Amino acid sequence: MKSETFRIKFMQHQRKQGALWKELVFELQNYFDGWIEGLNVKDFKGLKELMIADQLKRRVPNEVKDNFLDEWGKLIDPLVLACKLDQYESVRGHRKVNPVRMAERKPLDRARPNSPRKEHPAKNAEKTEHQFGKISAPKGNWRNEKFERRTQPACYICHSTSHLRPNCP
Repeated sequence: MKSETFRIKFMQHQRKQGALWKELVFELQNYFDGWIEGLNVKDFKGLKELMIADQLKRRVPNEVKDNFLDEWGKLIDPLVLACKLDQYESVRGHRKVNPVRMAERKPLDRARPNSPRKEHPAKNAEKTEHQFGKISAPKGNWRNEKFERRTQPACYICHSTSHLRPNCP
């Protein structure tokens, strides 16, 4: 078996129902030995590098991992692995569009339920004339619209607005 197979078995192996804990220890030791012997780890420093590289590998997204399939199991030096990952990100990074998270969006980016919306021509089948040359009606200024104000937070024990539940007397 390949060292990667031993690593997976070592990480995911479970005790069989009715089996002794000693049997589990024996099986885990065999899988661990197969893992480190397959990668020629001979000393503590090598084991330390292997464990750190394994932690790095767990944090790498699958789409990045797919680009290193042929050498993934052999990458046991964390610095070599980190250099390869940094190189990959520097090459691929300029193509990546940075998605805007919902919390970072401005309120204007969200849909406004009360604002006038454009009518899609496909939805109005009864309209047969072209809309290109027509001047549309002026759109309402949504800034002047009245919005609901957020209710003031109140303690759910005594309903006071001067404090919240953790500070309720």
